[in-house]
Amino acid sequence: MLYQEVYRLWQINQKTNRSIRSLVAQSTYKNKPQLLALISKVIQHRALLQTIIDRSQLLERENFLSNELALILVYDQVFGTHVRGKFKGMLKRNQSSIDQCIETLLNEHKLSSISELLDTSPTNKNPSIEIPRYVRINLLKTKAKQLRLNLKELSFKKIKNV
Repeated sequence: MLYQEVYRLWQINQKTNRSIRSLVAQSTYKNKPQLLALISKVIQHRALLQTIIDRSQLLERENFLSNELALILVYDQVFGTHVRGKFKGMLKRNQSSIDQCIETLLNEHKLSSISELLDTSPTNKNPSIEIPRYVRINLLKTKAKQLRLNLKELSFKKIKNV
């Protein structure tokens, strides 16, 4: 049930661009922190998980499996609490190829453990830069003109119409 719910929420997120947190809050799944943690970690480490899936040829062997569901299952099998339920047998059949893929990734990056592999994930090296929509100024402490001058001295640039 957990994996199908994560898959369903991820599909809604991709189609409607609604936030993951609001989707989890509206979900009927009982353990909402577990649901949020799993979907957040899968999205955070998507590039690494996709590499594991591609190299292990999991999607070619299991025709019924979609790419997003495979990402969720591989994350929970490799980095999480191991898959439970109806997907357990499918992952046990493919466990040797997944383990072999992880070993080659560890050797390529010259690492000793899987947790180090998560730390060197490309998503962690290049965090996305978000531009704020607005800035709130505490007028008791400073004035807007003074703040603009201070930011200009720090080499900030004003962006129009973002």
